[in-house]
Formats: sequence, C-alpha cells, structure tokens
Amino acid sequence: MKKIYFLLLPLLISSVSFGQLVINEIDTDTPGTDIAEFIELKWTPNTSLDGYIVLLFNGSNDLSYATFDLTGKTTDANGFFILANTPLISGSDIDLGASNILQNGADAVAIYQDLATNFPNGTTTTTANLIDALVYGTGDADDAELLTGLGETIQYDESANSASATESIQRKMDGTYETKTPTFRASNDSAVCDLSLTTVTATCDASTTGTDNYTATIGFTGGGTSTYTIGSTSGTVGGDDPSTVASGTIIVTGVSEGTDITVTVADGALCDLSSTVTSPNCDPSTPLPLFENFDYGTTPGDLTAVSGGNWAVHSGTGAVVYTNTSLSMAGYSSSGIGGSVIVDGALGEDVNRTFTEQTTGTVYFSALVNISAATTGNYFFHLKDATTGFRARVAAKDDGAGNILFGIATSTTTYVYGTTPFNLNTTYLVVASYNITSGVSNLYVLTAPVATEPATPEATDTGTSGTAISSIALRQSGGIPTANVDGINVATSWASVLSTNEFNASTGFKIYPNPTSVGYVNITSNNTESMSVEVFDVLGKQVMNQTVSNTRLNVSSLKSGIYIIKISQDNTVITKKLVIK
Repeated sequence: MKKIYFLLLPLLISSVSFGQLVINEIDTDTPGTDIAEFIELKWTPNTSLDGYIVLLFNGSNDLSYATFDLTGKTTDANGFFILANTPLISGSDIDLGASNILQNGADAVAIYQDLATNFPNGTTTTTANLIDALVYGTGDADDAELLTGLGETIQYDESANSASATESIQRKMDGTYETKTPTFRASNDSAVCDLSLTTVTATCDASTTGTDNYTATIGFTGGGTSTYTIGSTSGTVGGDDPSTVASGTIIVTGVSEGTDITVTVADGALCDLSSTVTSPNCDPSTPLPLFENFDYGTTPGDLTAVSGGNWAVHSGTGAVVYTNTSLSMAGYSSSGIGGSVIVDGALGEDVNRTFTEQTTGTVYFSALVNISAATTGNYFFHLKDATTGFRARVAAKDDGAGNILFGIATSTTTYVYGTTPFNLNTTYLVVASYNITSGVSNLYVLTAPVATEPATPEATDTGTSGTAISSIALRQSGGIPTANVDGINVATSWASVLSTNEFNASTGFKIYPNPTSVGYVNITSNNTESMSVEVFDVLGKQVMNQTVSNTRLNVSSLKSGIYIIKISQDNTVITKKLVIK
C-alpha cells in the first residue's frame, strides 16, 4: 500500500496540502541538551487526525519505544501538527517532555492509521496500516532492519552537512528528504519551485513575403531538481532537458509565423510553469527611404489586419483604424494616394512598421497630419528600436485657446513644445528627425514642402543617443490628440523624406510623370552619362534593373502600387518613390 502511495504523491500534492498525512520535518539533535526537538506533521489544513498514531522506533533493538495517539487532534490553519519538547509546544501540540525523548539514530518515526492500544512499547516494525515512515540517523550506519521493516530504502542523515545540532531533516515535494536549517511551523525551504524560466526569444528561420517558420528559445535555471514534462501549443520541442540539466535552453522549432505559442514545463507538483512566445514578424526588411500611403483598398478596418499591410502591434489593444480617405498637400508626392489612419486617445494600441536598421547618421520622418481634437498632450508618432526604445516622440496638445501646439521629446515623455499655434481640422506636413550620434531631435510643422531643412525648428530636444532605429510607429493612449495621419515617409536626408516631384536641382535629375498611369516614366539629368536604374517593391525585392541615358523607362510590367526607384550616375546616387497607378 505504501508503494502505491508514493507513486501517486506527485499527482496529489498541492502547494498547501498533501494527499495524506506525512512526516514533514524532524529535528532530533538540537543545541545543548536537546530541548528543541520536534516532529512536524503535515496534511490538509483543519483536518481531524482521529485514528492516527505516531510511533518512535529504537535502532538498537528495532522495537517501538513511544506511542502518541492523535485522536482528538487536528491540523492547524496551515496544515501542520506538532509533537515537540515542552519549550516549543503551544495550543493542542503534543508535549514530548522536557528534552532528549527523540533518539539521534539510527532510529525511526512512523505514522499508522490504527489504535494506540495495538502498539505498546516494544512492538516490532510492520507495514500493516502504515501511512508514512522516516528512518534517520546522525552519521550512523544504515539500519537495514528498520528500513526493511518499514518498507523504506533510504536512511536520512541529520548530520549530512556536519551541522546536525542546527539543521533538521525536511520533506521535499517529491517525497524525499533533505537536511537544512529548521523551518518549524513553516513550509520547508524546499517547498518552492527551484526551476525558473528566464529569457524568451523568437527568431525567424527565413524572411520572405510568405508565411515563414520561426524558432523559439526559453532559458531556464534551477533544473535537475525534479522530473519535468515539456509541452508546446505548436512546433517541435527540443534543446536542453531541465529534468537533468541545471541551466540551459528549451528550443521549439517549426512554428508558423503569426502563431503565438505557450510552452509549459511541469512536474505535476509544485513546478507547473509556462511561458508565452509572441511570433516575430518575418517579412523582409524594407530599405530606406520608406513610403507609406496606406494604399490598402476600399474597406476600412484594423491597420494590422488589412491585406498587404506591414504593420504589427507592439503594445496594447484597440485597433489603429485604416480608412480609405486620404490627406493631400500640393508639392508633397506622398499626397492623395490610397487611404490614411486614425489615431485615437480613447484607445490603446501601438503599431509599428519596420525598415532596415539605421545605426549612424540622422533619420528623418514625415507625415501629413490633421488633428480634429487635442487634449492635455501626449505623443502619437515616433521612431522605435528593435525592442522598447522610443525616439523622437512627436506630441500635440491644446494651447488653451482652441489651437494646437506641437512638441517633441527625444527619449523621455517630457516634451518640448513650440510656441506657434496651429489650427484644428487643418492638414500640416509634420517632419521630425533623430540624430543617432548626438541624440538631438528636431521638429518642423509646415504648410507646404520646402527644398531644404529650415534653420530654426519648431521644437528641439536632446536625449539618449546611439540607439539603432528600425521602425516607424503610431501610438494611441490617453491624452494624445485625435489625428488623421497619412503619407508617412522615412529617409536619411531631408530631400528624400520630403520627396518632392523633382530631384536635387544641382544634378538636374527629373522623373515624370510620377505618379504614372501611362506605362512609362521619363528620367533626365544634366549629366549625359548613362544611368543605372533599379526599382524595388515595398518589401525590398528588386523588380527592375536597367541602364538608361536621358530616356524613357518602360514600367508597363509593374502592377499598380508603391515602388522605390534608385538612380546611380557617376558618383551620385538618388532614391525616390515611384507610384504606378
């Protein structure tokens, strides 16, 4: 019967009780004249112990030398019941006497479900009606007769750490025992889960326009303390086994992009742990300049769910809404194309679109912004690194007179606001920049595109430098304005981010018509040398590569949409957005 009990124990244990009355802790050798000896039992809190007895066995003759009847006793609110020397007892505890009743070993203590009258002193060991038993010693040789007579295989040593007077023998959650500092009337130090799940990562196996697989890794420490079963809601589990390895990494392979997984590590007892892994975005990196006109069809909805969209949630809930109406501004080429988005202070979702990571220089970003309501002020548009670092946060607030003030903060949420009042329900071209080296962010608010960066920003702020930038982000949260945003451009120069209809005047580069619906564009420059022309789709895939010389480029093979055209001539390289209608 006892063997079955131990087999079932892992399934019956909880964090506050055991499936049966057990010997939780025993301290037989204490400082001085052994006046702090105790036996600690544990079971379900506030449970009657009627019909149970505790026996002490003497290893010198392997016979019982004391019997304690538990009838009329109950476990306390924490599930404990105590038999102890007089100085330690309280309440309904059983008094073992002033000192020295518990022999130091080799001896044993056992719990039976039986009548005390059936076990007078001098009774031999038996497994009949035996509930639990502990054979112990203090540096003594194993007592084979006690072990066999009580169905045990291990004799536990209170002096295992050469500190028997200051340590006790304590039950672990797997039913075995260890020697540690006493935990009288308290959960044993071992009654905690040693295993910890640590760092979680998710890495794409490939980056294509289709659905890729990714690999998840979960670090762990405190392994080798129990037998664990590892599971995952998707993919194949491998890597290190915490059942046998102290610290390592659990690896889950073959998980489909877009599928979040939950990895569980359980021993059926105290350690039932889980960790959630969020799928990475495995789309190819987009080179700068990036042009986002929200050209996703005629059906409004969640920006992250639209067909062909490249936006992902990085915080919160409450969709950033895509709408099929666009904003316009003369001279700004990212104007009047496709749709736009609405950011709303009553919602909480933050989304981002990634691009090729920038580690040096200045990143510029711009958008057409029309604010219909401004409140106390908060940021709604910013750059982002690969994790949680936000840079060049663009904010807006009510100036107290029904107008708007725009502001910026490099790396904090303390904004530097400009002094120019701007109108509600009016479309402005908002341009911001972040210098990765210096940590300086500048903000400009324009009523029309200008060819060169103005000498005086609307607002400027200095903060954290050195952050590699890899995405543009929109934010919804309390205090932000209700804003219509369209025509987002991100580039590494003012000329590229403004994306005016003609290239740099000094080179004479021109491309027209753009947008085009006639199947071609004309490309000219002041230089008569031939030009190398490359065209990329919005995912960074090269779709054309030709050499031309002040001539027409046939684009009839390209589908309607947004492209990046890169023109190289001598030592000059120009990139621009190309729109095919």
